[in-house]
Amino acid sequence: MSERGRLQLDGDSTQLVTRLLERIVHDFNNPLAAIMGFSELLLNPALPPDKKTRYAVRIHEQATRLSQLVEMMSSFSSIPEPTLARLDFSRTAQEMLSLREGSFAGLHLGFESIFPAESVVVTGDRNGATRVMTALLNNLEQVFKENPQVERKAMVKCGVEAGHGYLDFVDSGPGVLPDIEEQIFDPFFSTRKSGGLGLGLTVGQNLARRMGGDLLHRRSDYPGYPGACFRFLLPLA
Repeated sequence: MSERGRLQLDGDSTQLVTRLLERIVHDFNNPLAAIMGFSELLLNPALPPDKKTRYAVRIHEQATRLSQLVEMMSSFSSIPEPTLARLDFSRTAQEMLSLREGSFAGLHLGFESIFPAESVVVTGDRNGATRVMTALLNNLEQVFKENPQVERKAMVKCGVEAGHGYLDFVDSGPGVLPDIEEQIFDPFFSTRKSGGLGLGLTVGQNLARRMGGDLLHRRSDYPGYPGACFRFLLPLA
């Protein structure tokens, strides 16, 4: 690599580190401030029992938020090389969906899943594929948490197209605004009102491409689902 190429890489790395530090400061500061504030209130010996319980719950919520942020940072910093093998794409997706039934019910989400009669077998890494699916399901749930006024419908569809197996994750939310479509896979880019490191889709796309596939966003053309459509592709085995 030329000296110019190394300098460019160094510059990009510095920019990424700077953006990461800015995001960490922003997303860690609010939960930490809340924990410190409620902890100080709990030191009051005259505090009524109902307020003690309420403040303890708030501290636990914010501590959980910090734990999630640390987990996301860890997943971004340790993306292993995939071990490619035959993978039943449709079955893996169905197993992942079954694990999220409780959270879907809690959101009062009408969920539709469409899978072909025959298994869609691809070449991929099971752990990597489940991490991509987890990122997409997390993203889907966040749509409805932050947009309670929209119709609460979502769908996952599995199929085959052009030598690839695909999973479409579709929702009835507001969709991705045209002016940010090109940024949604950038590291640390997030539209969440509640904050977030903005790494889920970045890591998901990185993993998909390492397995010879891709993770794409496109406008939904599914009737009744006017929101976003994320397509996870892996090559057929």
